[in-house]
Parts: sequence; C-alpha cells; structure tokens
Amino acid sequence: MIHPTQTPEKALSTPPRNWYERTWRWWVLGTLFLATFINYFDRQTLSVAIEPISEEFGLDNAGRGKLLAAFVYSYAFSHLFIGILLDRVRNIRLFFPLMVTGWTISTMLVGLATSYSDVLWLRYLLGVFEAVNFPICLLLIARIFPANERSLAAGIFNSGAVLATLAAPKLVIFFSTYYNWRYSFFATGLLGLLWLVPWLLIFRHPERRALHWPASRAPETASVTGERVSLADIFRSPAFWGVTLIGVGIIPGWYFISQWLPSYLTQAWQMPYDQTLGNKLTIIYLAQDLGLWVSGALVWWLAKKGVSILRSRKIVIVGSYLLMMSILFLPQITSITSGLVLLCAYVFGLAAWQANQQAFKQDIAARRVATVAALVGFAETGFSAFLVQKVGEMTQESGGYNAIFGLLAVFFTVSLAALFFLLRPKWLEIK
Repeated sequence: MIHPTQTPEKALSTPPRNWYERTWRWWVLGTLFLATFINYFDRQTLSVAIEPISEEFGLDNAGRGKLLAAFVYSYAFSHLFIGILLDRVRNIRLFFPLMVTGWTISTMLVGLATSYSDVLWLRYLLGVFEAVNFPICLLLIARIFPANERSLAAGIFNSGAVLATLAAPKLVIFFSTYYNWRYSFFATGLLGLLWLVPWLLIFRHPERRALHWPASRAPETASVTGERVSLADIFRSPAFWGVTLIGVGIIPGWYFISQWLPSYLTQAWQMPYDQTLGNKLTIIYLAQDLGLWVSGALVWWLAKKGVSILRSRKIVIVGSYLLMMSILFLPQITSITSGLVLLCAYVFGLAAWQANQQAFKQDIAARRVATVAALVGFAETGFSAFLVQKVGEMTQESGGYNAIFGLLAVFFTVSLAALFFLLRPKWLEIK
C-alpha cells in the first residue's frame, strides 16, 4: 500500500447546489460509456468481418491470428507510456477527444485498404490511439466517484465495450453480406466524431465539480514533503502484482471472446456467415453486458449492507470464477443451444470479474491511477496478444479449440489464487 501523506488536489468543499451538479459525475460516466462503446466497436469490426477479409486476402487461421493480434500488441505496448503521460496531462478535456479522433481515422482508413499489409499497419496504429481509453476512464472514475461506487461505475463504463459487441455483429455482417465489408469501417469510424459533442458539452470545469481534482500548478504525484509516488513504490506493492496477475489470467479470456468467437462459431459449429451468426453473437454478448452491471450492483449492495468493499468484491469474484469454469464443458456439447448456455454463463462470469478487477486498479496508488492502469494493461494485454496469435497457430495445427479452453481455465485459477494471496486490506487504498 502506498501512502502519500497529503495529495496536492482540490477537494470538493461545498455540496453541489443543483440537480445537474449533484449528478454530474454520472453524466461524465455516460460519456465514458459512449467512448468505450466506440473504442470497442472500432476494434471489434475486424473480428466480425474476418471471414470476408480472409477470403479477399487469402488468409488461413495463422494469418487471421496475426492480423487479429496486431491491434492487441500495439495496444499493449502503448500502455508503457500512456499511463505516465496521463498522470501528467492537465487538459484532459482536449487530450481525450484528440485520441478518439485518432482512432476514428485509423478505423475509417481500413475501408480504403488495398492489401493485407495496409490492414495490418492500420490495426497497429489503432492500438496506439485506443490505449488511452481505459486508463483515462479509470483515472476519471477515481477522481469523481467515492470508493463504494467505483465497481458499479467501472461496470457501467465497461459495459459500453460489451454493448459494442452486441451492435457490431449485426451491423458488420449486414454490410459485409449485402454491400461490402469496407462500409462497416466507414460507419463505425463516424461514431467517434459524433462523440465529440456530448464530451465537450459535459466535461467542463472538473475542478469545480469533481470530488478530488489536482490543483492546477501542483505536481500530481507529489506529497506535502515534495516526495513522489515513484514507479519503484508501485512495483514494491504486493497489490500491484496481485492485480497484474489477475489481469494476466482473466483478460486473455476476454480477448478470446472479442477476437476469436466469430471464427469459433463458424469453424467449430459450422455456423453460416449471415444474420444467424449475428443473432448468436448478440445473445452471448448480452450475457456479458449483464455481468458487468450485475457485479457492480452486487458490490454496491453488499457494501450498503455493511460488508467491506474488499470482501464484497471477493464474494462476487468467487461466484464469477465458478461460472467461468463452464468453458471446460464446451468440448462435450452436443447442441448449439447447450453451447450457447455455456458460453453465456462463461462470459457473464468473465465480465463480472473484470468489472471488479478494473476497480482494484484504482486502489493501489491513489495519485498514480493512470500509471497503474497502464502498467497492468501492458502486462495483461501483451499476454493476451500472444494468446490471440497463438490461437490461430494452435487451431491451424490441431483443427480445434479444446486446448485453448483448458489453458484459459488454468489462467483463471491462477488469478483466483492471486486475489486471495495478494489483495489484502493492508496493501490496498480502499477508503
């Protein structure tokens, strides 16, 4: 646990005077939800359109894996500098929309690609711009929400990602089957430009409305004595390694669903690439979205009943783990209906756990939330990128996904052990 003796921040000293001021943090959360929706819609478009793209450019599963992993690799490595940068950025109101504009343009240009190489490099570029979203969302939630609301807030903004996965299959498959897959990239890219309007209207004067906002001239990581919460302090925290191990264990399961699920359904279940596939994906991703909301609400409810926040999160996570282990039964399924039930249980539990894991990132070093989120993001996403590419190679060799499910179950179990051994009250800043 890292204890700065005093934070150079401006605390909200007087209660908000009107309804909008009292609910402002939820309006901001709405813009973070929309940004996350667009962020995930843009990255999801490729995995849903992978069938026609593979056909046009002649890709096998190994080629698919390399293309799907390109974004994840650059996204992971960009976290190495994006968190440190964010903890020093003063004008978040302008910085965030610049990044959103960057990933919007990167997405739209895919629609103009004439070769596999063009798509590959644009996906690398997309990962650089999109790396800002989750660290900046967690940073803002830590500044404007009290601790007992953060799991719920994290679940709500995270659900934007899952709602994007609900919308993407139907839209992308529609364009790909009736027109051309390229139109889906144009359509999804335009959403980023529309987001600029609510963000610039709502996110104004945070220093007057946030619970805690850094003073304009004070270094954000300084204590009253001038000391800084350094990277060494973060690395010495057992909680940092606990959250990192949890992320490395569960986030590959998230990326398998977001990047490989359409291919799994068309290859393992011989599902045709049409709106039937879109409907099945929508059902699965809806269960994932429900997991994000329900888990945050459960933590909030338990905390109101007097259960500590840490214990509340652990209770929800244990239940989530049990649901996630349903992935082990997928190789034994005999019907599509049974497979859908198992996949829905799996993604519900996965999302429920992830909402709480995101909240833990805010409790390691209060003055370096973006840095912590980015460092953990680098580790968990970098490992996920390796797995996304490895899935292509393994399925190309074996022709099946059974070994992947076994690996994911092992990773989830390691994460559960890290939760109980390394996330303890004395090492966390949950106030």
